[in-house]
Amino acid sequence: MKWLLMASMLMGIGRLSAQEKVIHGKIISDQGKPIIGASIKVKDKTLSTLTNEKGEFVLKLNPGEVLIVSNVGYNQAEYVIGNSSEISIPLVAAEIAVDEVVVVGYGKQKKVDLTSSIAVVDTKDLVKVPGGTIATLQSAVPGVQVTNGAIRIRGVGSINGTDPLYVVDGMIGGAMPDENNIASIQVLKDAASSAIYGSRGANGVILVTTKRGKAGEVKLDYNAFAGIKNISHNIPLLNGQQLAELINEEMYNKDPSRKDYLAALSKPSDIGHGYNMMDELLQTGNYQRHNLSVSGGSQNANFRLSGIYATDKSIIIQDKNKYYGAQFISDFTKGKLKIGETLSLGYTRRNWSDKNIIDAQKWSSTLPLYDANSSTGFAGAGNGTDVQSALANAYLNKNVNDNFSVNGNAWATYEIIKGLVYKFNMGIDLSRVRNEGYIGNYSVGQYQNHNPDELNISSSQNNRWLFENTLTYENNFGKHAISALAGITSEESRYNAVNAGARGLPSPDVLILNSASLASSRLVGSGVGQSAMYSMLGRVNYNYDNRYLLTFNMRRDGSANFSNQYRYGNFPSVSAGWRISQESFMKAFPAISELKLRASYGLLGNSDIAQYQYQRTVSFDHVWYYLNNVMVTGALPQTPSNPNVKWESQYSTDLGLDLELFDHKLALTVDYYNKKTEDMLINVPISFTAGYGNNFPVLNAGSIRNRGWDILASYKDQVGNFGYRIGANISFVKNRVLSLGNNNEILWGSISPGGENVTRTAVGRSVGEFWGYTTNGLYTSQAQLDADKAFAPHAALGDVRFNDRNGDKVLNDQDKDFLGSPIPDFSYGFNADVNYNSSIGTFDLSMMWQGSKGNDIYNNSRYWGEGMYHYYNNFASTLDRYRAEELVFKNPVSGETTVYPKNTDTTIPRAVLGDPNQNLRASNRFVEDGSYLRLKVLNIGYSFSSPRLERWKIDRLRFYVGAKNLLTFTKYSGYDPEVGSGDTRSNLSRGIDGQTPWGLSFPNSREYFMGIQFTF
Repeated sequence: MKWLLMASMLMGIGRLSAQEKVIHGKIISDQGKPIIGASIKVKDKTLSTLTNEKGEFVLKLNPGEVLIVSNVGYNQAEYVIGNSSEISIPLVAAEIAVDEVVVVGYGKQKKVDLTSSIAVVDTKDLVKVPGGTIATLQSAVPGVQVTNGAIRIRGVGSINGTDPLYVVDGMIGGAMPDENNIASIQVLKDAASSAIYGSRGANGVILVTTKRGKAGEVKLDYNAFAGIKNISHNIPLLNGQQLAELINEEMYNKDPSRKDYLAALSKPSDIGHGYNMMDELLQTGNYQRHNLSVSGGSQNANFRLSGIYATDKSIIIQDKNKYYGAQFISDFTKGKLKIGETLSLGYTRRNWSDKNIIDAQKWSSTLPLYDANSSTGFAGAGNGTDVQSALANAYLNKNVNDNFSVNGNAWATYEIIKGLVYKFNMGIDLSRVRNEGYIGNYSVGQYQNHNPDELNISSSQNNRWLFENTLTYENNFGKHAISALAGITSEESRYNAVNAGARGLPSPDVLILNSASLASSRLVGSGVGQSAMYSMLGRVNYNYDNRYLLTFNMRRDGSANFSNQYRYGNFPSVSAGWRISQESFMKAFPAISELKLRASYGLLGNSDIAQYQYQRTVSFDHVWYYLNNVMVTGALPQTPSNPNVKWESQYSTDLGLDLELFDHKLALTVDYYNKKTEDMLINVPISFTAGYGNNFPVLNAGSIRNRGWDILASYKDQVGNFGYRIGANISFVKNRVLSLGNNNEILWGSISPGGENVTRTAVGRSVGEFWGYTTNGLYTSQAQLDADKAFAPHAALGDVRFNDRNGDKVLNDQDKDFLGSPIPDFSYGFNADVNYNSSIGTFDLSMMWQGSKGNDIYNNSRYWGEGMYHYYNNFASTLDRYRAEELVFKNPVSGETTVYPKNTDTTIPRAVLGDPNQNLRASNRFVEDGSYLRLKVLNIGYSFSSPRLERWKIDRLRFYVGAKNLLTFTKYSGYDPEVGSGDTRSNLSRGIDGQTPWGLSFPNSREYFMGIQFTF
């Protein structure tokens, strides 16, 4: 019996030994050469390895197990382990590039079959940095420019809003997902790719596809990061002593014989450093974001659920927000029926307060910030200033914004016959917004009083519904392949809002409108609105022998923004491609992996105007009058009508080249485009006596052209354990206004103070060029003063010398000129990714650089910062102000002597109270070169090796650290060269920094972060 038992044990051991064995493998190319650094992973396990310099690997495996082999530039392959202990696995070169499928409007296509200009974003870049979507679009996609969050694709095609359309999983106007939930992003840049979206595609389309569940075991992904942030560039201000010396010099230059100097400033040396309110407003901000997702499924059903939690504390005090989000995704298949949905929920709460950054800069550094004897604890203005304390405002008012949104869509497809598929898509976009603002009852000094306290509450809701019915047909006939799409879509939006306010609350802790003691202060208003669009669309794709490609698109949109006569617009496009690399004669050029020529032409439209412009509207908001001593609700005309207003049209041509070399390692894409906008929608000013205030009628009166080049190049390779990918892109654009309806010019960009318009849009120029006086340095001689005496009677040495351009001895608007453009000559970016695989894990490093060249900025913050006309504080740059001679000044109040050295080698004018020469009038003095180069992203990561992860039952574990906006190279003197627009609905005030005291284009912060990516 013992012998039988022993024999059976030996046989069992023999069987176990026969099952698991050492496999010696080699990975080779289709030409028989060893592939170095190829990845070999055991399917459904965490076991993996890499090939050595001979393309070899060793693993302990069981017969029947499946190896998944992949490498850059090769098709992924699967290999089933048999009885042999020595195996050789070939990889087919670069077919992955041929089979890659990208999302297009209402469908998918092979990337090599595209005939239009579509940029594909590498989603691996999105998770390298907080806010990775914007950073990647800005750095890696040619033709896309981002300033202060505003995205423009291929120039400024209209004076109106030029934001692109977002489509998420087929939902037009979908909510942008968290970067960790994005599977792919495509940017549609020309009319041929965007025409299927009609009028909404005029400014380009960004297509987003979310990650979905896959068949297999349930996976859990956790991605999180946290970071700190600070102002990337601060502007130094004068300290207390320096400001006192400046003000004394201002007063002296105004009247050398005066004796009424401020006693508090009469001894600058005693004041010392003084106080800096900007330092009190700025802080180290911080943020965190967590994304947890669970996914899985079977062959016929899968799901993906994700939750997001995020917080953000601004670099300015009293400003923070929280975000909660959830996404629900599922797909089901039953025979020929497929059903799916994507639903995103989001809730944001922001707690913040109003504070005027310009006021903080102007605050006298000779004045304390706090006052223990004040009821509020804050000091008021003094020493000649009348500015409010931005610090006090930060704590004495508060705002709470709540925003809840539901966005998503559900769809069903059914294959009626082979190749013919019907799809129904229903989308919803719901938002609920509540805003609450409270201003306390307080008195801070002489110039900052608010009595009684005030509460304002507003609430709005917007419901948008989308319904789409489409039919698609695909079939192959020998060398012919055809696909067709036809559909009908409809959309409706309804908006309603209510607002109320009251004054005289019983307590800051009882913010209830009905509790207000001043019943007469209670105000109530409301508003309603609706819009609708109905569309028909179609597309035909034709492919002959994978060489000759042709696409037709057509969409007909009907918008409620226009009258019945002009309600519908037609938007066709055609595009063609020739895959030269598929021709037989190209076999003589083996280095060329892919070569394709593309050409497209199409028409797009724009209906982005306020509602009801084709009919007169009236307003009942806060309008009443008294009749027989009884208050009666009244109405005022709000907008004049133009029944003939119609679609804005955009004609677009694109010529493109796609080239890939050396087994698809080197890729080059070049596009030339020409976009012309006609019948541009413009608000044309009319006389205020018409009774419409600033509400002007909308006319079709203008034409704009954008011409340019988009160039993208990349190279990727794997050398042993070292892999790398580098890319560069550049985009050139030339913007020109061809016609305008209002005397061929639009003046815009009103700045504060003074209200001067500092941009002018005119025929033959680009949109929104800066407009003002030109200067010829400073007055440095008496001869110059004498020559200009007629139009500069109050000028003195050191004042700005303005040019009398027309020579009429009068300085007025006739002497103004174009001063520069906020549109860059070109924008560019480059990125690099490197990784090294070792026995202990994988190390990776990535960076993104981004910049622009040739754009100008109107730096209106220098009006206050270098004004030297009042008792306000100024930038430290004013220490370099002009002095014709050395000034030895003895203060008549204190007797203290201050020596001001001679300084004539400068561009900063003299300091003089009241600015008698009007040095601060809008001029090229405030226009600066806005070109810059910025290290947008730097990321260093480490991923644990597979043996360790296998022991921990983990699929992937990566830690990383990084920085954002780490380095910036620019000549711009302001906070940040990425200056946006003070009016997000218009391109006419683009590039004005500090347009109003509240409109300072605050900087991109410098951030340092760390994160983790975890899957099991």
